Amino acid sequence: MRLFLLVIVVLLGCSCKSEKKSNEAVDIAVPERGELSFDSQIFLGNRLFSEKTCITCHDVNRVKKGPSVKEIMAVYNQKSGNIVEFLKGNAKPIVDTTASQVAIMQENIDGFLKKISDEELNSIATYMMHVDRLNPD
Repeated sequence: MRLFLLVIVVLLGCSCKSEKKSNEAVDIAVPERGELSFDSQIFLGNRLFSEKTCITCHDVNRVKKGPSVKEIMAVYNQKSGNIVEFLKGNAKPIVDTTASQVAIMQENIDGFLKKISDEELNSIATYMMHVDRLNPD
């Protein structure tokens, strides 16, 4: 019995040592991912629009707490605005500029959008720009 326990302990000790070696950092070149396709940008943008809680205040077709996505994009197109720069916090709002709405949007930008990548922001913008194609009235 003691011999059996000794063999188990030795085997466990060996397997733990081999696990440590397998967990060590290994320099493996990870290929860079190519650009997202248009459809992939739409898909990612749609997902992020929901995950980052944009959908809580902005419906595609109707006003909720904030203007609809279609209304937002119509204003941005009309005024040649840059929605990505706004979402980054680098541009002033041009749709609903009331102090209360600006404060809510700024809080959301600071809370939900500061840590997402440019690629993700561009995907949100692509989704918003093409929402008419996806969600006709």
